[in-house]
Amino acid sequence: MNPRNLILIVLAAVGVVLVVLLTRSFLTTAQQQARDTQSLTAPREAAIQILVAKRDLHVGTILKPEDTEWRAWPEKGVTEDYFVPKSDKKQTTVGQVVRAPLTKGEPVTKSAIVKQGERGFLAAILSPGMRAVTVKLSPTAGIGGFIFPGDRVDVLLTHSIELQEQSADILREQEFQVAETVFQNVRVLAVDQKSTSDDQARIGKTATLEVTPKMVEKVAMIANIGSLTLSLRPLALAPGAPLSDPNSPPIGVTTSYSTGHEISTFLPSLTDDQAPDAVRVTRGSSTTTVTPKGSQKAESN
Repeated sequence: MNPRNLILIVLAAVGVVLVVLLTRSFLTTAQQQARDTQSLTAPREAAIQILVAKRDLHVGTILKPEDTEWRAWPEKGVTEDYFVPKSDKKQTTVGQVVRAPLTKGEPVTKSAIVKQGERGFLAAILSPGMRAVTVKLSPTAGIGGFIFPGDRVDVLLTHSIELQEQSADILREQEFQVAETVFQNVRVLAVDQKSTSDDQARIGKTATLEVTPKMVEKVAMIANIGSLTLSLRPLALAPGAPLSDPNSPPIGVTTSYSTGHEISTFLPSLTDDQAPDAVRVTRGSSTTTVTPKGSQKAESN
């Protein structure tokens, strides 16, 4: 083939490719400009701020400020059940309890949460299989009003034990003071604590705790045995320490105790090697004498 004809064929092919590329670029630019023009001229759909879940919220969760956030939402999709800034503030949901599960980004509805005092509040906050029980508080037993719903506490029982020891013809009686940690990691559901008109906190007289069915029976007997005290637990425990997870279930058995002799050496010491002939247990106005053999004798006061 003539070299001159070959060169002409190559130049013609290159020209065709350039024309195709230029045409495609022109069409792409024109389509983009058309879309931009359409987006500018098309009316934007009105949006409104509503309250949505910032994370997955399970049933029984006590809402905190960091659990929710405001997010733009199409105004046409907003219903009266949503929380909007015009009539509601974010703080109004703090302390309320989730009674219907919410996923991250889902609108928080008024029917999905319940606040303290409303019907169904305790039923919503209770964990599956747990029970709610109310205990009496004093300014010292309730940590001076610094216990709030959602906190975790230990329950201490303080009482006295009377022992009788028969040595020859001498009957000796001794009274021992004992404090026991009967429950650990118990969740506080509600506290009877309000603020007065002058913004002074009124210390609550009762606290509602979340316990197991067996622990309910024990709580019912505490008032007849001795006095109850609550001890506030920290949110974070030492690594590897038992019950480091604040969501772990409570422990309903006595884990530790202290006697009066550990505080004052003038008080009698209660040791395991003591073998008294009888133990006198006082509950309210009745006293029962228990012997090591297991027999009981009721006494009247």
